[in-house]
Amino acid sequence: MKKVYIALIMLGCVLTLNINALELKEGRIKLILHESSGRISIFYQNKLASEEYTSLLLRQDPRTSGIILIVNNKLQRLGDTFEYEQSIVNTRSGSSFVWKSKQLKVTESFSFITSPGGSIADGIKIELEIENISEDSLSVGMKYLFDTYLGETNRGESHFFLSDNSVIKSESTIKGLLPDYWISAEAADSEIGLLVMLDNEVVTSPDRITFANWKRLDESGWTLNIKDGRNFNLLPYSINDSAVSHYYEPIRIPSGSKRVITLVLGNKSPTGFSTTSKTAADSSLDDLYNRVASENTSGRIVSQENSIRNELTLTEDLITHIDRLLESNEALTENELATLRVMIETLEKTKAKFED
Repeated sequence: MKKVYIALIMLGCVLTLNINALELKEGRIKLILHESSGRISIFYQNKLASEEYTSLLLRQDPRTSGIILIVNNKLQRLGDTFEYEQSIVNTRSGSSFVWKSKQLKVTESFSFITSPGGSIADGIKIELEIENISEDSLSVGMKYLFDTYLGETNRGESHFFLSDNSVIKSESTIKGLLPDYWISAEAADSEIGLLVMLDNEVVTSPDRITFANWKRLDESGWTLNIKDGRNFNLLPYSINDSAVSHYYEPIRIPSGSKRVITLVLGNKSPTGFSTTSKTAADSSLDDLYNRVASENTSGRIVSQENSIRNELTLTEDLITHIDRLLESNEALTENELATLRVMIETLEKTKAKFED
């Protein structure tokens, strides 16, 4: 059972959430920025060149995940407070949410990344810049709440998996020496799951993370007193409903100064994401895959002549890309070979349609 009372709210709100949304796609990741709520949805493409995606966070209501600031001991939930003006800004590497109050300017920027060994984008980097625009020093901390669901199919078994092979089956807090990442997935060997980095040179390590029932985390404010062994239920309405909060403890930000917090998340991979991960903008294979997938699934109404011309251009670009790979003498990963194979098969299917 998932948040019974949210289901009632959704009846009146789901259309609004879908109207004002910016959809971005790179590789196998689809990112949606919901302008009305200041929240995001993240989807992973189930198979290459398919139109089926799995949501990595709870899909029904994006507002159940998000950012909570604590400013001079006062909680502020971004997207839900009238203290901030909210907007979306397009950038060279992606898009950003911008919130501005009399005290702070908060920018949440998104860019696509590819895990080491991956061929195309399979994750996103989130950079949060908190700027003190007031005349006084401010104490500012941040809590990022992730409403997960992929591990809930186990019905009380393993909800989360850690990089050190630990399993989270009940309410827990981890601080100090953190694992490299946590995963929300149906099983340890599942191909699809939400992976969030915790401790490496790419991300800002949280001071602590808490796994608990979503409603308890959402309503707890800044501190949640956990009980070891407690399950993810909160009777009578919130059953088998787990979530994760990252806590970045308050620090003093002088007037005119900034605090930057970086998060990285995406589909689970054997290595997670690191400095060897590349941005989607760095990958010509990413660009080529996006063009082939877009041509195959866009649903645009174009003349046969234009369709043939587009397919010929894509075929020529793919041949050029393969020629460059052959000239470089660099070994290709299995993922890169699979991506090239899918693009060739997609173009061959389109060619067969024209021949028919």
